[in-house]
Amino acid sequence: MLPQRPRSSTSLAAFVITCEEEPTTGARLSFDQLTAYLQGHDDYLILSHSDPDGDAVGSELGLLWVLRALGKQAFILNSDACPLKLRVFDPDGDLHSLEDGDPVPPELGQKILILIDTSDFQHTRRAREVLLPFGREVIIIDHHTPPSQLPCPAYIDDTAAASSQIVFLLAEAFRLTPDLAAANALFMGIVYDTGSFIYPKTTPVTFRAAQQLVEWGVSPKDIHSALFETIDPARMRLLARVQSSLKLVHDDRTALQIMTYGMIEETGAAPEDAENFINYPLKCSTILVSVFLKEVKPGFFRCSLRSKGTVDVSGLALSHGGGGHRTASGFPCPALPLAELEGHLLQSVLDLYPKD
Repeated sequence: MLPQRPRSSTSLAAFVITCEEEPTTGARLSFDQLTAYLQGHDDYLILSHSDPDGDAVGSELGLLWVLRALGKQAFILNSDACPLKLRVFDPDGDLHSLEDGDPVPPELGQKILILIDTSDFQHTRRAREVLLPFGREVIIIDHHTPPSQLPCPAYIDDTAAASSQIVFLLAEAFRLTPDLAAANALFMGIVYDTGSFIYPKTTPVTFRAAQQLVEWGVSPKDIHSALFETIDPARMRLLARVQSSLKLVHDDRTALQIMTYGMIEETGAAPEDAENFINYPLKCSTILVSVFLKEVKPGFFRCSLRSKGTVDVSGLALSHGGGGHRTASGFPCPALPLAELEGHLLQSVLDLYPKD
């Protein structure tokens, strides 16, 4: 169990910010405009993308603490439930979801909705229909490559290693010291989205954030243990089944793994148990791109892509209605028979490689 530090109250008497005029639809906000906006409103609902991962959860919980420390009302409501292994980072039960049966707040129309860790409404599943159209306003905070047209005002720093890193910078800008639960969540989100500080977008700012979070009491060992040393037997069985599907193609430059819904049922695992399976083939010296086809429910496949950086996989994801960045992207697959889908995706990846 992660240790918790008592919550602290923070005075903002020395930090007063004046909100500038409201941003227009699709506007790119500067960091100063974002801080002004957050200070200038009082009632927020935070949500993130479907199948929330470590950075989604970490940035949401961190932002929730920041807003409450600013004296704002704030609440988290996602479309999908938090994965079981990440719930240790939510000791106060602040992660609510439509999937878990949590209700839509009756005063939704009075709330500012903050969509964090994605800039695409399509990636929010049920929230796209029951939350996003009915808030007072919607703004985005994200670190992924944005679509060509943003659906609402957005602060996007696609040089940031994680959305949790952006939230850390917000806490720093507001001169706030998060409590240990929030600091744990932010550190976890950064670790998750940097692959433990090895992905290309890891920068000195990332390490500075990590250092400060550790100085605030975070134990890196406890975070690592909670994220990577909690594998149960069902997940191990699923890993064995998925790795049995592994193919190396394109002169051993591309790896393909497939997870069918039958594998999930047979092993007693859950779809989120396949997290990080896509990274295993990247340990091979010749592999440049790892492709993972996941049937997360009968007949519904998603494709995840990982690259060592030589190949930019974000364009492929964007062209299929997905998103991400150069080394990590994903998208919902077109409705094709599995064999045809496999061939289509492998050809699409092959087209990414430089021609001889």
